[in-house]
Amino acid sequence: MLQVVSKIYVKEDQIDEFVEVFKGMVEPSRKEEGCIQYEMYQDEENPRIFIVLEQWKTKEDFDQHFKTEHFERIVPKMSEFMIKETEMNLCYKIV
Repeated sequence: MLQVVSKIYVKEDQIDEFVEVFKGMVEPSRKEEGCIQYEMYQDEENPRIFIVLEQWKTKEDFDQHFKTEHFERIVPKMSEFMIKETEMNLCYKIV
């Protein structure tokens, strides 16, 4: 199983717009082959920071996620609201 932790930094005056665009990623991603979890959280202390937690059965399933229609359509729109590039960590469960 692959756990993906992404940290997204959004422009302060565009938080609501970012969230609305991101919502378009959730259901289609959850329906993808191998998707176990796909959720976004907002930092309590800094509302411009969002954490996306994803779990995929395999790395191959995650790689396919990048090739989907909804990913290719929505991610460029999300980028317009971001301060810098997303920080992403791919993790495998140890214990």
